[in-house]
Amino acid sequence: MGLGHASRCAPIIRESLRRGYGVSISTYGDAVEYFRRLGLSVNTVPAVDYGRGPMGEVSLKATLIKNIFLPLKVSLQTLIESQLIEDADADVVLSDTRVSAILASRILRIPNLLLLNQYKVVLEKDRWLGIASISEDFINAFTIAWSLSDRLIIADYPPPLTISKENLQMREKDRRRAQLVGPIMEKQPHQYPSREKLKEALGFDPSNQLITIMPTGPAPDRARFIKLMLPLLPALKQYQVFMTGVNRAKVDFAVPRNVRLVEWVDDEYGLLASSDIVITRAGHTLSAKALAFGCRLVLTPIPRQTEQESNARSLAEKKAAVILKEKEVDAENLLQAIKNASTEIDWGVIKKYQEFANMVNSVGVILEELIRPPS
Repeated sequence: MGLGHASRCAPIIRESLRRGYGVSISTYGDAVEYFRRLGLSVNTVPAVDYGRGPMGEVSLKATLIKNIFLPLKVSLQTLIESQLIEDADADVVLSDTRVSAILASRILRIPNLLLLNQYKVVLEKDRWLGIASISEDFINAFTIAWSLSDRLIIADYPPPLTISKENLQMREKDRRRAQLVGPIMEKQPHQYPSREKLKEALGFDPSNQLITIMPTGPAPDRARFIKLMLPLLPALKQYQVFMTGVNRAKVDFAVPRNVRLVEWVDDEYGLLASSDIVITRAGHTLSAKALAFGCRLVLTPIPRQTEQESNARSLAEKKAAVILKEKEVDAENLLQAIKNASTEIDWGVIKKYQEFANMVNSVGVILEELIRPPS
């Protein structure tokens, strides 16, 4: 639904093309424009999304209304995917959390590989307990397709560093065969010079902390996060601040000299390698990448988005992140969260994430699995 799935598929696509393989891409939502910006052509399929309340929070009621025809949507996606796979004369299918792609490849008897970071959907049950429980069971009924995949890759760190541990409760068959390969990245931390040199190259003071604010997720969620954070930038005058996803020309106040606003970053990895602290939602992909590059995290999960809330809790328990709830976001609490990230996060834990990311070439592992003949 957001850019996380697209951004982790991009390295696989580009490395496939570099090796001379043909690639056909299907997607929907924000990912369409993302791939086109990278110069990649895409096929679009019907979208699936969750519902939001008036403040941008995940709404069970709105999600149910929006997805009342979910079985029909999945069926339509599957038919379209089947045609696209046939048109591409595909030898293998890589599905990133797409039930329809797995079903289509099974119908056409073409080998597939499933890429996940969330196996099980967990809904908030503090309201409408009965409906929430039934809805959770209904949604997770579709995940039986995960067990229909030929191979299973989890884009998360192995225990005890696993981020999405609550959402990775798998059926025994899938738990035994799953490979946890860490974040899927085009570049690894050891390929960059020191953080101080990178900050200097960006025109910042290498001796002062660089705070990077990175909105993530579908467009409505990014817009909500930007709206939360923009008014607080003047309060961060003691820090150097880099914020992405913002068109400076549309900002209606004088941007402080210590703040740099950009709409798009070509080298996301270089920015992470430059950043001391990353303030973001609690999406899995960016959190995993930021940890790989040794960033301390301040996480503001989307309210009632259980996957993000679970990710944030998991990392806070490991002392790899601090949580700033959206309803508590103000200048004072943001400054305190940054201070807590500097003093309370365990640097030894962050180093373990870095060490794993430097050790494993996740893109290479996935491509080897894709080209390996079926057993």
